[in-house]
Amino acid sequence: MKKSFFFAVIAAVALVSCAKSERSDLALRDVVSFGAYSGRTITKAGSLEDMNLDNLKAIGFGVFATYSGVDDFSAAGATNDFMYNQQVAYEATPDAWTYSPIKYWPNPTSGMAKEDQKVSFFAYAPYCDPEASGADNTYGITGFAIDATSKHNIVNYSFISGKPNVDLLWGYKNGADFSNTDPDDDVNINLTRQATTVKFIFRHILSKLGGSQDGDPAVVGPNGVIIKTTPTVDPTVGFGVDGGTKITVSKIEIKSADTDANGDPIVYAADDEAIRATLDLYTGDLTMIDAVKNIKFSQVISADPAAGESELRDDLKEVANPANFAAVNKGVTKTAVNVYKDENAPLILIPGTQPVVDATITYYVRTYDEKLGTKQYSEVPQTVYGKVTFPTIEEGKKYNLCIIVGLNDVKFEATVQDWESSRADVNGDGVIDELDDVNVYLPENL
Repeated sequence: MKKSFFFAVIAAVALVSCAKSERSDLALRDVVSFGAYSGRTITKAGSLEDMNLDNLKAIGFGVFATYSGVDDFSAAGATNDFMYNQQVAYEATPDAWTYSPIKYWPNPTSGMAKEDQKVSFFAYAPYCDPEASGADNTYGITGFAIDATSKHNIVNYSFISGKPNVDLLWGYKNGADFSNTDPDDDVNINLTRQATTVKFIFRHILSKLGGSQDGDPAVVGPNGVIIKTTPTVDPTVGFGVDGGTKITVSKIEIKSADTDANGDPIVYAADDEAIRATLDLYTGDLTMIDAVKNIKFSQVISADPAAGESELRDDLKEVANPANFAAVNKGVTKTAVNVYKDENAPLILIPGTQPVVDATITYYVRTYDEKLGTKQYSEVPQTVYGKVTFPTIEEGKKYNLCIIVGLNDVKFEATVQDWESSRADVNGDGVIDELDDVNVYLPENL
């Protein structure tokens, strides 16, 4: 599928992770019912947190639906006369996904077969209401439209310096074959009355750096900003153990670089300059309207965070003036771990450009030595800077900044992997899910 992208990142962003589907009670066979995943802190345009099943429940997802009668969707185009930006939200009681007003699956008119009544569904996430009172429509999801030429549903989106950008997901049907050139095979169109489940899988249109996957900051492995040690020579006893060597971290700073690897200036968007894009809910294509520009970002992760900073995980933290070696935290070991204490809002990476990051780490190396006074350890503070050039950003990828701390050097590496929660048969239908599903249930009428 053809897409046009640019790069933008900002410290306060909303990134979304797809998570497990939940099924409504199919005993309610007279209504169109939904099951999905959830959100956390709501702004006018979405969430400022990484979203999974536990935190999408506060936001939900949006659905557009067109009833075309006996015509195919391709002939009629989007009218959204069945659903328009319908929010589907979670209620703990009765533990179900709900929306209002309830809609009913159309019955065939007299003499028609059920296949003659067609409804097409399109979805995006996280849910947004740009028309809400007090909404700031200069950034994030700014509105919706029907393209005059293609007759497809369009989500209008803007990136803007100094504003909290929002992740953007496109819902396509489970089992879609993107190797097929016909977009009809990728979307839930021309659906007729049925009791079987109609599913959406949500695909990340943007990309990310930082944050934790699945809401778990302790996940081991490449997952945002991670740290480990791979020294040329191991210490006598080992890392992170009493009697050995401990490397604890005081602060990690990550920010967009002013110059690239060749020393040439990098052009960024001006403050408050909006860069607009559109997402086609039929094709999943993101198209840039404005000229491609980068947006500056910065993030600080520290042992003693100030306002606006993220906090280091406890076992990595530098402790000021530890009384003895046992009071020093475990620190960095050969096992890669995330640097964040809590789930952290990642930085959005917009596919199509090659970001350059300035990274600085301040840390302490302490080695146990019973001959060195009452504290019985040597202590060496270090501050190391590095410039990291990422590969060209691709859609739906997680980019990781790996900090490799040695006894006499530090290296910074950029790695990439698919941005997805799992590759498992979550709903037991025999299909390996690319991302955890969001299901739309279309039971029969009464």
